[in-house]
Amino acid sequence: MSGIYLHIPFCGKRCNYCDFYLITNLNVIDKYLINLKKEISLYSDKYRKETFNTVFFGGGTPSLLSPGQLENLLDHLHKNFSISSNAEITIEANPEDFFDKKLSDYRSAGINRISFGVQSFLDQELKFLTRRHTASDAERITADASKVFDNINLDIIYSLPHQTISEIDHSLSKAIELNVKHISAYTLTYEKRTVLYKSYQRKLTDKNSQSEEGALYNFVSEKLKSNNYKHYEVSNFSQENYECRHNLTYWNYDNYAGFGPSSHSMMSGERRNNYSDILKYNSLLEKNILPVEQNYTLTFEQSKLEYLMLALRSTGLNFENYRNIFKEDPEKVFFNPMNELVQNNFADRSEKIFRLNDRGYALADEIVARYF
Repeated sequence: MSGIYLHIPFCGKRCNYCDFYLITNLNVIDKYLINLKKEISLYSDKYRKETFNTVFFGGGTPSLLSPGQLENLLDHLHKNFSISSNAEITIEANPEDFFDKKLSDYRSAGINRISFGVQSFLDQELKFLTRRHTASDAERITADASKVFDNINLDIIYSLPHQTISEIDHSLSKAIELNVKHISAYTLTYEKRTVLYKSYQRKLTDKNSQSEEGALYNFVSEKLKSNNYKHYEVSNFSQENYECRHNLTYWNYDNYAGFGPSSHSMMSGERRNNYSDILKYNSLLEKNILPVEQNYTLTFEQSKLEYLMLALRSTGLNFENYRNIFKEDPEKVFFNPMNELVQNNFADRSEKIFRLNDRGYALADEIVARYF
């Protein structure tokens, strides 16, 4: 399975916790889309033999684009690449972008999966996160979207300062009540370049302890699992057969091609990443120069570590897949750490797969660093 990621680096404003590459100058959207299409065209021959099964519009806020602009980009992808007829095509969106736009127009443009950055169904939490919509806005827009889209994801952020079990329960219960097929639940992170982090440094904002965060994590997992959401990745839950196929491309170590500033690609073992600078991106493409900052191949050991990190955060270490990629037996190479993790009740093991359980998921990064 292979995927395409398109970075749409525009937002009406930057939220206090966000450190993704974006700009708030919406006047350059048209110019950017011209260069984005040019970048896609320049890779047409290189990826001619690849069939892509997913397309993901991320950001930024891709829902700032009109249905016509998205349809034009999808048409351009189809002209340059082989896109599967049943491809999953996702757009990230903010609820407020649909106050005066029709969700049905986005479905008609070719989008078949929509991911809303709801973050919370409590107004005081949305205010803390500097979101622009209200809880009732999020509920109304999600309900409207369910009349058009069968496949909806809601992003929820938890572990806000002093957040209670009752408060996160409210937001999760509302998402479950809306019967969305997928929920991504992320702990609030304090990234160094953000307003939130600076507020924390100045002691204007608190941060939960690891034990408090762990208790919330366990509650989130049990709450969603008990309501028929499969916990298939550290932060992701889905109803049966509604896992995000695009994200599985990353976690299963499959090929993916990224376009736009700050995007990353992995195609046949070759890595590249673009400059995180829209001015440089546009300037280079106007000269028909690819905006690649780095082009490299991981070493054998780097590849193994990355594969393990992704596998253990999601569906687990598949022994056959590992043997096919790395030409060595994982049951011998990792015999001791796998045994210890199973004995300490952080993981489960079968004849075909080794995977972390919910207890292990909560410590996935620490486990990879310590044991592998």
